Amino acid sequence: MSFLLQSSETESKLVTASDLFLRHRLRQVEDLWESVLYSECGQELVDLLKQLRSLSSAEGQTNELSAVSVPDLIESLELNAAIRAARAFALYFQLINIVEQHYEQRDQQLARRSLHPKSQPRTNGDRPPEPLGAVGAEWLEKSFLEESNRRQQGSFNWLFPYLKRLNVPPPKIQELLDQLDICLVFTAHPTEIVRPTIRKKQRRIAQILRKLDRAEEAAQSVDQTSSWEVEAAQEQLMEEIRFWWRTDELHQFKPTVLDEVDYALHYFQEVLFDTMPQLGQRLQQALQAVFPRLEPPSSRFCRFGSWVGADRDGNPSVTPPVTWSTACYQRGIVLDKYLYAIRQLTEVLSLSLHWSSVMPNLLDSLEQDRLQLPEVYDKLAIRYRQEPYRLKLAYIQNVWKTPKSATVGCLTSTNAS
Repeated sequence: MSFLLQSSETESKLVTASDLFLRHRLRQVEDLWESVLYSECGQELVDLLKQLRSLSSAEGQTNELSAVSVPDLIESLELNAAIRAARAFALYFQLINIVEQHYEQRDQQLARRSLHPKSQPRTNGDRPPEPLGAVGAEWLEKSFLEESNRRQQGSFNWLFPYLKRLNVPPPKIQELLDQLDICLVFTAHPTEIVRPTIRKKQRRIAQILRKLDRAEEAAQSVDQTSSWEVEAAQEQLMEEIRFWWRTDELHQFKPTVLDEVDYALHYFQEVLFDTMPQLGQRLQQALQAVFPRLEPPSSRFCRFGSWVGADRDGNPSVTPPVTWSTACYQRGIVLDKYLYAIRQLTEVLSLSLHWSSVMPNLLDSLEQDRLQLPEVYDKLAIRYRQEPYRLKLAYIQNVWKTPKSATVGCLTSTNAS
């Protein structure tokens, strides 16, 4: 359909591969969105959206040449039809926002890859450039990389070479790194109405887009325009859009303070806990590439705090018991993340004493653990008798495994989504 991505004479001109790839995905998502609306509400809604779009210019201004104005058309609609149209446009623009954010991140990743050629995927020889209408992965990537310097501005890989060009003394840079201390604080606002359910759907759609990227690139590598993987990802994306259309955007109740705590910590749980170590690694890598003798900042150079559930700005619902429950909940989230990491390490660290040597300190600590946690020893000593790292992790997991009633269970919230 692509009526919201209006064609113009400028489309016949040369555009960057980044823009072309983005337009390809925007049209693809828009077609799926239209298909969902057609199957859910019929052609009448689709025609109404086309008519509303035709009455406006590309800049969103009313088309003065039209005999019918947008306000007049909207006023003539029945209430249910107006609600459906508003929800359809709202869903569309949220989907477009996800696509644009996803490909901005993809653009940045390709730019970083250009600085580390060894990490780039192999190409299929000197294949000639694809035509403008095609979406060839290698051609698109090449065009991405040609603009990497512009996209890198503001990143770590741009910052340190820039400081070097300015002849900033390395001791001064080291002083600034040693003093680096950033604390980002989460807060809540009564206008925050986005349901966690909707945020999770947004994240799932972004994950499907990454899957679709990989599937299309794999198909392009063997000169195919599609594959069952591409079709499966498109079907999955359509179903996610359909579920979103059938989901209430707003809560049907007033969230409590503890609900707000849960909402605020969503990004910590889903993104920040795993992303912050990557941030430190990227900073260290970029620093050593330009100033190899400088030391990176402490791993705690960027921290997070939260006012939610503990602020004393006059909200009568924020009581000492609520603040205590908030602290317990935060503690439980961190412990759960650490326990998950321990389980992952247990799968990886299968080193055996038959084939590996370990530090004496580890064996000494295992003996101390045996005395302090005899129940763990009795249960797992035989299974892990030749795998000291797994035995050590079992002891650690037992110590951190706090009963639910003392951590997450103290959050007396609906945990509404």
